[in-house]
This record gives sequence, C-alpha cells and structure tokens, in this order.
Amino acid sequence: MFFLLALATGCEREDFDIAANTDFPPSILSSFPSANGRVVAGNFDVRVIFADGTVSPLQSATVTLLDSALNVITSQSKDLSGIQDSLVIEGSTFGAADLPVGVYNLDISVTDQKGQTAETNFTFEISNLPFPANHDAIFIAGAFNGWGADALTLVSDNIWEIQNVDLQGGAWKLKNCADWCDEDWGDAQCNGFMVSNFADGGNGDTDCGYSGLVNIRFNDQTLSYSVTPAVSYASNTQSLYLLGTFNNFEGSEYQFTLVGDNRWVLDEVLLTPGDQFKMAEMPDFQGVNYGDNENDGIAERYGSNIVYPDTEAEGFYSITFNDRSLAYTLNFLRPVGPESVGILGSATPNGWDSDIDMTDEGNGVYTIDIELTDGVVKFRANDNWDLSWGGTEFPNGTAIENGGDIPVLAGKYKVTLDINNLTYSFQADAGIGSVGIVGDATPGGWDKDTPLTDNGDGTWSAIIGLGTGSAKFRADGKWDVNWGAGDFPAGTGTQGGADIPVTAGIYLVTLNAVTGAYTFTPATIGIIGDATPNGWDSDTDLVLNPEVMGEVTGEITLTDGSAKFRANDDWVYDWGGSDFPAGTATFKGSDIPVAAGTYTVRFNVNTLAYSFD
Repeated sequence: MFFLLALATGCEREDFDIAANTDFPPSILSSFPSANGRVVAGNFDVRVIFADGTVSPLQSATVTLLDSALNVITSQSKDLSGIQDSLVIEGSTFGAADLPVGVYNLDISVTDQKGQTAETNFTFEISNLPFPANHDAIFIAGAFNGWGADALTLVSDNIWEIQNVDLQGGAWKLKNCADWCDEDWGDAQCNGFMVSNFADGGNGDTDCGYSGLVNIRFNDQTLSYSVTPAVSYASNTQSLYLLGTFNNFEGSEYQFTLVGDNRWVLDEVLLTPGDQFKMAEMPDFQGVNYGDNENDGIAERYGSNIVYPDTEAEGFYSITFNDRSLAYTLNFLRPVGPESVGILGSATPNGWDSDIDMTDEGNGVYTIDIELTDGVVKFRANDNWDLSWGGTEFPNGTAIENGGDIPVLAGKYKVTLDINNLTYSFQADAGIGSVGIVGDATPGGWDKDTPLTDNGDGTWSAIIGLGTGSAKFRADGKWDVNWGAGDFPAGTGTQGGADIPVTAGIYLVTLNAVTGAYTFTPATIGIIGDATPNGWDSDTDLVLNPEVMGEVTGEITLTDGSAKFRANDDWVYDWGGSDFPAGTATFKGSDIPVAAGTYTVRFNVNTLAYSFD
C-alpha cells in the first residue's frame, strides 16, 4: 500500500515540474533582416519567428520597420497561437524594392497568454552589397585589359573575387572605382599584401609574372590577396620536384608546376655535363620518384638517375614531365652567360682601349650607370671581340650580334643590355636625382626649382602654372646639367642653351632628359564630382586668373556632395582634400566634401591651395 502511494505521489510531483519548466516568457527565435545584418537592395519580406512554452502559449506580436530617422515605414500586428508562430510583412506592402540603400531599424515585441512580453530593436543595412565590406566596388586593371576596369564580386565578409582572368604575365592593380577616382592597391614586393596609393611613398604595380587563367581574391580589410589557378587538372602525383647532383638530391628549389592534365613543367634549371637527376614526388625523396633506365625519354618509377651527357654544353633548360605516360623532355632555353660583359667606344671614358664591365643582374641582363659623351659604343663579352653586340638605334634598340656601332648623345645614363632578348636601353636619368624648371616665368623664380616628376622612361613632367618670362630646365637643383633653347612651346634643349621664352598659362611641361626635347602643352583645369553640375561624368572647366600665377577660378552652383580637381578631363593628374571650404589639396587625394551653395571656386596648381568662397 505504501509503495502504491509513493508511486502516485511521484507522478504528481513529475507533472508539476514539467509545468513549471515550460512556463517562461516568449522569445524571438529568428528574424530577417537580422541584427546588424545586410539586405541586398530590392524586394524583400520582413520575417520574424517567435516561440514560447506550452503553459503560456503565444498570443500576439508587433513588428515595426523604421528608417534611420526613426520614421515609421510600416508596422504590423498579428494574433499568434501555439508554442511557435511567425509574422511576415510582405515587401510589396511597404515598397521594399524602392527603399534606398542605408541604415534601417526594426522594433519587435511579442506577448504570451499570461501577459509576459519580450522586446528587441536593432539596426540593419540595405546595401548594394551582400556582405560587409570597406568599399562599394573593387575593380582590376592591368596590361591584360588595357588598364580598364573589370569588376570583382563580393563573395563573403570583405572578400572580393574575380575568376578566370589571364593576367598574361603583366602588371596589374586593384582599385575602388572604375576611373581611378580614389584608392588603388598594388604589391610591388610580390609578398601577398597590397599597398594603398594613400600610403607613405605611394605604391607600385603588382608585376609578379602571373599568367594563365587564375582566380584572384582580395580582402579589403587586411589587404591580403591570393592568385590561384582557375582550372583543376588531373594528376597522379600530388607535387613534383627535380632532385639531382646540383642540389645534393634534396630541396624544394626546383619545383614543377601542374599546367595541364598530368603535365608538369619546371621553368628553368642550369644543367652541366655529367649532371644526374630524377623527378620526385617530395623534396626529400619520400613518395614516388622517377628515373630513366634506358635514357629514352620515358621514365620508370624508381628508375635509374637521368644523366645529362658529357657531350652537351652547359645551359639553361625547362623540363616537361607527364605523370601518366611518364614521358619527359628537356627544352633548351639559352647558353650560360659570358664571364663578363662590358661597354666600350669613343663615347665611354676608356674609349676603344678597354671595356668598362657591367653588372650581371642575372637571367642575361647586364646594367651600368655611366656618363657618356657624344660618340658611339658597343657591348662585348669577356673583353674580346669573339662575341659583341651593336645596333643602330638610340636610346633603345635591338642588340645585333657583332653589329655596328651604337650612336649616343652626351649624358648620364643607366645602360641595360639583355643578351637573351637582344635589347638595349640608355635611360638618361641615371645619376640624375631630380629635374626642375627655374626662371622668372616659374613659381620659384631663378632661386628655387619647381620639380618635375620622373616618368621612368627618361622623361620628366608636371602640371605647372607659369607667367610670361624665361625658363630653363636643370638637374639636381644645380647648373652642372641644364637644358635650354630659344623655342616655345616646343623645342630641343641643349646643355647650357639659351633661356626658353614662355607665355603665361597653365601647362603640362615635359622634358626628355635623353634627347633634350621639351614641350609646354596647354592644360585645362576643371572640377568634377557629384556636387558639381555635371556630376562625375564630365568636368566643369575653370578659367585662368591672370592676376595670380597658377590659379584658376569660376563661379559655380554646387549641391551637397563631393568634388575633386583634375587636369585635361582625365585622371592622370587629379587633386583632392578633406577640408572645406578651404584647404591644401594633395595629388590623388580624397574627395573634397562640399556643402550646397553658389561659390567662387579657386584652385592653384602650384601651391595646391583651394577655396570655396
């Protein structure tokens, strides 16, 4: 009898605990949009799912959508039932597709049948992007697409991707607007991290030799990026290395690349007579290795060492291996370079008597910084005439084995000879640290140079406002090297030549330090941006102020937005800043924030001062 009573009492107690454990306030299981989430601009529904216990089922809920100023866009209430229910506001009822991008608020409240409530409110973003990112768009530009703009796709938080791009081994950069209007990134060091053009010292192109179809990913938060093959190929080995007497049969220096189904390529290796080698799956001979028992070009698994014959000359080769057929080929690239390469001739300090040795930069490229006089030069190997190179063109040309004398002009040059591609160049700014323009027609008069920018091809240029008067070009702020002539707006300057007569105006000034040729090309200066009458589509030109050297001005009605100054309706030369209504611009600077109004706009290309009065 006692046992039955105890059992009955235990059942009643268990029923009581279950009831207590299911009597809790209502909760919000999920919502779309979610807290701090992002919705792609377009039509969308607001959906909220609620839950509660069996003792206190759901009763009602209210969901309210508000804009960033807390104005109500839509609000809907609904009677609920059970332990799980939902409230949906269809996008068509509140014009979701027409809502502009921006930040919005969602207020949610729910009540159960015991009067218990739960509330929450949060913000979310309507965006043109599906994930958080620091930029609204990313584009790639390079030699492969004429430095145009191919868009990347945002595929996850801060991660942008473009697939199936053939960079063709050329230089490229990333940018956040199609027409170079703001920030761009390059990796001149090829270390996997981009550098912004806003960084100290700017940035360079990414020129790391990528070719073939690749996929590119870029993190606009960390600035890291990756370039990976776009195609997956069949293979019977996970990796492949060349191991031989030249690396003591170990190491990862000579790693093959899988370039097609079962086809591996090693770009370059130096082979000398008697060298022995194998292809191996791992750099330490773990896994499978491949030799050739018959020396017939068909390898065998764990075969004998492949021997480079004593009858062959030392040279550079690429190696192709098929891990299915086991066929391999050695493809001759070039012979080993000479012990030395020098330059000599009537234009050199030593004349024709002896060579001045050049620096071996590797891969058949030789360089030297040298001062030459008017005359001729040639290149030759090993201080004798068995192998020499000449040409007919200057400052760049095709190197011809045992060719004629190369005519040169006096100057300081960085001379480069490529004996593999048979090209040479004389870059005139070797030894020249800077080039400037001076004179009473220039901003600094005869006392201070106005600097030009090195274009990297022997030419120097800048946008400069000039007055009526005279000018000359000179190097390194001294008169040791200077150029002048009596012609304007174009001519050929000579060492110690006459002053150049200048007419007032704003010009793109260019000097070729190799030939002395110069040009003063009239330049227009305009203002552009969403605050201007023509938006970002075209410039509103400003006019020259004859009273102030280098200043342009104009009366313009502007709207709230941003603006920049640029030259010649192009983004080669543009200036921006962060201050308003006055400030000092920087080259390639940020957009200038503008408040609506009618202003007299002034910008000085020499001082970079601007104002909106």
